[in-house]
Amino acid sequence: MDIVADRIGKAAIMAAISNLDEEEKIKQQIKQRPNWKIGITFVSGSRSTIEKAFVKTIVGCALHSNVVRQKPNEIHGVIHAGLECLQAIQSTGAAESHLKLKVALVADGHWVVVAAHGESAFHPATNHERVGFGVMHL
Repeated sequence: MDIVADRIGKAAIMAAISNLDEEEKIKQQIKQRPNWKIGITFVSGSRSTIEKAFVKTIVGCALHSNVVRQKPNEIHGVIHAGLECLQAIQSTGAAESHLKLKVALVADGHWVVVAAHGESAFHPATNHERVGFGVMHL
């Protein structure tokens, strides 16, 4: 079954949950759309470490991958989409969980999406998947 990345949110989610072979197929689909850009990065560590580094990491990825330009409104959009995504990923417990995430950013010149997928655990025996998603206009 072929799944088509026909919306930027769908493309970001597909990229975040993909393995390397699937990721290449998604990137090829995105290259066929002239205004679409994609960036992929990884973030891992304790919840408090990720809270401090997540925004810097995704902004760096967005700029390095040309997902957005170095314009205040575009960086602002990445930050807001990233914070929305991060909020969905974080657990609400008081304990310090550890996260290992693949993060995909996709933009079409008007909107930017940040999607993340990975594992979260308070203890190695409790690993489970998490997903987050955020979207913001540029």
